[in-house]
Amino acid sequence: MAWSGIEPTTSRSRLRRANHSATLPPATWRHYLGTVAGFLCLCIILLLYLGRNETLSRPVLLLPAPRIPQEDSLPEITQVVFAKVHKAASSTVQNILLRFAMRRNLSVLLPSKGAIISQSSFEIDPRKMSPHPEGKDKFDILCSHVVYDAKEIAKYFPDNAIRVAILREPMQQALSALVYYATQSWDNKLQKVIKKYPKDPINGFLRNPKEFYKQSRKYGPMTSYINNRMSLDLGFDWHHLESSKDNMTEINLFLKQVEDEFDLILISDYFDESMVLLRRYLHWQMKDIIYLKSNTAKPRPDTSPYMQQPIITADVAKSFRRWDRIDYELYDYFLPKFLQAIESELNFKEEVDAFKKIQASVLDFCFKKDDERNESLNIEKSEWTDRFTVSRTDCDLMKTKEIPLVKIARRKQLTRYKKYIRKIGIKEKPFDNSSTKTKLHRNPKRIYHFKTRDKQ
Repeated sequence: MAWSGIEPTTSRSRLRRANHSATLPPATWRHYLGTVAGFLCLCIILLLYLGRNETLSRPVLLLPAPRIPQEDSLPEITQVVFAKVHKAASSTVQNILLRFAMRRNLSVLLPSKGAIISQSSFEIDPRKMSPHPEGKDKFDILCSHVVYDAKEIAKYFPDNAIRVAILREPMQQALSALVYYATQSWDNKLQKVIKKYPKDPINGFLRNPKEFYKQSRKYGPMTSYINNRMSLDLGFDWHHLESSKDNMTEINLFLKQVEDEFDLILISDYFDESMVLLRRYLHWQMKDIIYLKSNTAKPRPDTSPYMQQPIITADVAKSFRRWDRIDYELYDYFLPKFLQAIESELNFKEEVDAFKKIQASVLDFCFKKDDERNESLNIEKSEWTDRFTVSRTDCDLMKTKEIPLVKIARRKQLTRYKKYIRKIGIKEKPFDNSSTKTKLHRNPKRIYHFKTRDKQ
């Protein structure tokens, strides 16, 4: 048989190579064995060295290079589902997301009127939603109040949209909700209870939270904002809320559900750190996360009963933790994970410090009187950001409260939607009907008009 250039790998051929090796002269054998022995010794020495220095060598291999915004080659993420948890700085995050969406002409899922999609039901009613500006089924951004349900969210957002939520220390969250909703004229049930504690409603609530809690027959605890509301916002089954407080199996299943459904859990008690972490996660620029606080309680005189300092004894802390049990388990589960995440980020503290300095400049610029400030604030390029400008319009948008800002975003989207339907030759909104059509659809020009000083 003619040789093909590849020796067959049979036992016969291996035997032939072995017999050939056995006939090598002694000097060649000694040289060959010396080379092999030297190589083996070198390997052993190298392994011993790496073994002794394992703890030193691994971090060098595992730590990523510093993530600097202007050097980040990854595209920014523009599809974000934000679970707007009540009284956890979520309106400030909403303001950030709406401004981001409007600057980029993204699509935001918005109600056809008001600013709330749902606070008492998992269902998102499509008849009550403002249309997608390009007639599509899936949107880019969610930042209005919903009761989170993964299956319902999936109807309106792609699977690869980043899911984000935010939490707050439970007692502070509940007290913030108490003060905010007690001062709203429409919450008559809460106001009636507060009249029993005219001088000190704060400590009255901490000592007797159940007395302040009123639920509806139809929606149960979903009409209250002072009883484990963060967990309810994130989808905890409210039908047996009180009995569930003693059911750690059910609570642990819920914690696992939240962990599986969300990509990022922020902590409002570390708000600047949360925004920098969000910026890194989404590959945004520093300008995208600047903010002014939104939807905070109005300043009150020192004599106001709502300015009383909480008296938190060991018994009060224990009883309130029992009342807000699910929220505490939720917070205690995700806070360490958040702290671990920011600790693992390279040069994170340095970037947060730089962000805080920028925030101080923005705050000073935006709250100066018109005759005291320039037309714009220039933030110079640094290790953490490209150069950018903050205009008066940026300030005005950051100051705009939730409902007016949602109206601005909705008006912009309706303008785009009208252009879209004219382009494809449709006269009416495809899924509209006369029973749900609002003034907004009939005459968008009547919607709140936001006066800007320069172009968007």
